[in-house]
Formats: sequence, C-alpha cells, structure tokens
Amino acid sequence: MSELPVIMPDGTPFPSWDDVTEYKQIYHVAVEHPAASDEGPGTEEQPFATIQRAARVLQPGEKAIVHGGVYRECVRPARSGTGADHMIAYEAAPGETAIVRGSEIWAPAFSRSEGWNFADAPVWCAGLPGEWFVGYNPFVARNFSSEFTTFTSDWTKDEIHTFMLRRGMIFCDERPLQQVFFPRELADADGAFWVEDPGLRIHLRLWDDADPNGAAFEVTAREQVFAPLIPGLGYIRVSGFRFEHAADGIPVPQRAMISASRGHHWIIEDCEVRWANACGIDVGNETWHRSQPDPDGSSGHHIIRRNVVSDCGVCGIAAVGNNTGTLVEDNLIERIGSKNIERIWECAGLKFHTCDTVLIRRNVFRHIRSAPGLWLDYLNRNSRVTGNVFADIESILGGVYIEVSHAPNLVDHNVLWDIRGTGRPHSGRGINVDTGEQCIVAHNLLGRVRDEYAVSVHLGQKGRIGGGRVGLCRQQKVLNNLFIACSRRILFSRAMDNISDGNLFDQDDDATSLCVEYPEPRALLDLEAWQTYYGFDRGGGQAQIEASFDSETLLLTLSIAGDVPPGVNVAELYVEGEGASLGPVALEPGRRAYKIDAGGPTVTGRG
Repeated sequence: MSELPVIMPDGTPFPSWDDVTEYKQIYHVAVEHPAASDEGPGTEEQPFATIQRAARVLQPGEKAIVHGGVYRECVRPARSGTGADHMIAYEAAPGETAIVRGSEIWAPAFSRSEGWNFADAPVWCAGLPGEWFVGYNPFVARNFSSEFTTFTSDWTKDEIHTFMLRRGMIFCDERPLQQVFFPRELADADGAFWVEDPGLRIHLRLWDDADPNGAAFEVTAREQVFAPLIPGLGYIRVSGFRFEHAADGIPVPQRAMISASRGHHWIIEDCEVRWANACGIDVGNETWHRSQPDPDGSSGHHIIRRNVVSDCGVCGIAAVGNNTGTLVEDNLIERIGSKNIERIWECAGLKFHTCDTVLIRRNVFRHIRSAPGLWLDYLNRNSRVTGNVFADIESILGGVYIEVSHAPNLVDHNVLWDIRGTGRPHSGRGINVDTGEQCIVAHNLLGRVRDEYAVSVHLGQKGRIGGGRVGLCRQQKVLNNLFIACSRRILFSRAMDNISDGNLFDQDDDATSLCVEYPEPRALLDLEAWQTYYGFDRGGGQAQIEASFDSETLLLTLSIAGDVPPGVNVAELYVEGEGASLGPVALEPGRRAYKIDAGGPTVTGRG
C-alpha cells in the first residue's frame, strides 16, 4: 500500500520523488577478490579493486555494486545521472560490509619522546609517512574556519584551542585518541596525542600508559571519503556503506565526510557515517559566501534516509541552502558535538539554513552535547518537523531551534525528553522559536526539559534584519502539546496575535511555569492567570500524569488520570498513520507503554 502524502504548512503535499531507474549496466568492485584489478572489466568474476575506478566509468542508468572489504580512498563521482529514471548508483552488496575509510594503517616503530616538557610522563613518538599527504595534510591543517573572527570576541582559551587544533584523528585499537594543544598537557592526559610541527611527527600517551608498539593504529589522511570534485552533480544514489574517519575542518565551509558538493537530487540511504572530525553529511551550498544555485528545480531535492550518523565532532547532517524539497527521514543521529564548540553556531545533530519545503520526519536525535538536536537557521519557509525523537541533549540552543523565520513552519508530533542547558543563561530550551512568525508547535510531548522553557516563542534577536525586516513574534500557535515534569512550560515574548490552546500540563504547577515578556514588566504566571488575563489555554488544563522514557529502547511509559479538560485533544497527540510517533494514548486511568516508531530499524544502530 502506498504511503499517504504528507501535507506541508502551505496545505500542499510534499513533492516526493525516488529512484525508478532500471539499471542496464552493473559493475562490481571487490577489493578482497583474488582477481580484483582496476585494469579488469569490472565484472563479478573480474571486479574492480577500487570504487574510484567504477566512478570513472559509470554512466547514467548504471550502478556499481561494492562487495565487502575496507576501501581506503576518497570516491570522486565523475558525472551526474540525468533524471530519476537514469540515476547513477553506488551500492554496498546485500549482506556484505563495505567500509570506506579516510584513514590509513599506521604501524611505525615507536620510541620514547625526548626533548619536550612532558613532566616525565611515558610519552612515545613516531613519524607519519609524507607520501600519505599529497595536497592535504590534516596534521598541518587546523580546524580554523573562515568565520573564526565572527563570534570569538568573548571565547574562552579552551574554545580557541579547540579551533586551533589539527584536523587529523588517530585511532588505537578502534578507540579515538584525544588531541591536546600543548605538549605538556600529555602529562595530565592518557589516551591522547600531540602534533609536532610541521605535522609529520606524533607524540602520544596511551591509556594506562601502555606501550604502543604492537597496538593497531589508524590515522586519518583524507578530508572526505565520498565527494565529487565537480560541483553540482545530480541524481546520484549512495546506499548501504559504512563511511569512517574523515579529517574535515570546522564549518563553514561545510565540507563533510560525505558531500554532495553543491549537487542536487542525491539519495543517501542505509549508510553508517561515523567518526568525522567535524561533519558527517553535507548536501548544501557549503557556505553562504558562494552564489546560491538557481531555484529552477536543479538544486536541492535530496533524500537522506535510514542512516546512522554518529560520533561527529560538530554536526551530523548539514546544508547551507540548496535544500529545497529535501526529505530527511528514519535516521538515527547520535553522539554529536564532541568538539565542544557550540558557540561557532554551526553545530547540531542536523543543521539546515534557509529551508524551503523541507520535511524532517521519524528521526531519532539523542546523546548530543554542545549542539542542538535540530537547527533550522534563518528565513525557513513551508518546512515540517514531525514524528521525531529528541532525547538526552545538552545544548545552549536546545532540542529544536527555529531561527528568524517569517513564513509558516510546523513542528508537530515529536517527543522531546531530557533536554537541558549548559550553564549559560537561557540555555536548554525544548522547542526554541526565535524571532519569527507563523510557526505552529502542535501535538508534541515534552518531558523533563530541565533548565528553560519547554516551548519558548521569543524575540531573542529582535533587532536582527532578515529578509528586509525584523521578526515580530506574531501569529505563532502552541496547540495540544503535553507537558510532563517541565518546571517552565511556555514563554511568549508577545501575547498579542499569538495563540496557546488545548495544551495539557501535569499537576506539578509552578507560579513561574508560564511567561509573557512584553509589554514589560515580565509576567510570570500560573495557569489560572495565563487563562484569565491573556486568554491562553482556556481549552487546556491539567491532569495527573506520570511518565518515563528510555532513550535507548525508545520506550515511553505513560499514565494520564483524572478529568481531562474537554478542550484538550490528547487523543490526537499521537495517532496511527502519517507522522505518528506513538500508538494512540488512552485517556482512562492506568499505565501503558508505547514503543516509539521513529527511525525505523536503524534506531538500535548497527555493529
């Protein structure tokens, strides 16, 4: 049975498309096959040895099947497909693990380091082969971004040092070593390394001061692992790979481990993307300093689905523009933000700029630090965030951040649980709608948003000019959401021309749980005053609610007891069918458990 169309905020169906190519030619790549050679015909009996060899020969309507093994290369597609019925595809063979790595095996003879101030710590050293780094040495290149001077006036020394570290990563027995800025820091840190100038000698100290000789090391040697050199290629499908170990820099520019290189109509599906120094996947325009692609149907329209994106230092999935008509669904995005540099403001589990008719649904964002779960940045329009889970997120900007957008956008049927701040003022909001208009926040479950308002519709950038004017914080709607164990619930900067109704709150009432900021003085309210003096949630109310949520199993246990106000439409908080996050919620007393259907089979990860 075909899936029902998803309706976007403007009332039209999301413009779906998919690969319908009947592939007329199939090439095989099998690095471990005894007959593998790039001089061969690329048949199953005589496969290519590298994916790049297939990339050079593939034409529209053809695909490469890549068999199990480790491919240490950066794949550079040479040409576009010509349409949904003549795509070019790169597929991992079913049931086989095809791994593409930006790293090389490093097996030097280590000796004890001398001549540096390591405070007598057991530090070892060895050289890196210069032939690995033709045109790019990530142990010379720093994380430094083109926007370094934009946000750094009040940065701490540790933040600046993170920005100035080298891009290269080192893995020992598959565990990443932590890079330090000064050699003396190795005296206080094990499982760490320091890079000696000019980037061809490494000093390291292993966990428990183990001897590194005999351990298995891998060293990142490439910036990316799948990215065309030719910008603007389209109709390319990448399916089923494991991509690892990329030494990319902190954005902007966004040059991620997997990159569409400003292309259009890419499908990235069923892949594992992990251990990027900065970003896992980018499908946008890389930076706002480039001219934007013409919005004539030849930009954007990507599909990113059923991937596991994890352990990326800055951002999981990114797109500066070039995202019109993009679908992001059924992905697991976790353990993002280890660089701890959120205040470069290009960090998130997923960060898109200037979204136009973007659909983000049924994804799981969890275990994220120093980055919001989802960030839609600047002048977004007609985009929908539905049926997702955001859990265990520690961030300045919060779980979901919609920034400076004047056109309608919709955040609905999501679960947000255990969203917390970093200690900075106003950090850790649940759904954070900043200086915009016409955003609808509806049918979401918000639980244990600890440090700030669970839904914050505010004027944090009230002086910023975007699209020729300031944002007004008007015509915003907060409807039929469920609030559990949130000491601060809803904030409106303006009461005028905004709506809050049908929301259900637990009985843990706090006089400061609801807020209207303007006109001053700031009004901190309980539910009765919220209803009486501002007319908000006259159809809403309170009930006895108990809940727990497991971010690993995605199991929600929920009970709602007592009389639910007639204006509360809890039965439609979670409905079966399109956009659903949970099964139906019963209103009668009693405890029930619901397995959240978000992210499909990928939410448990892969081995």
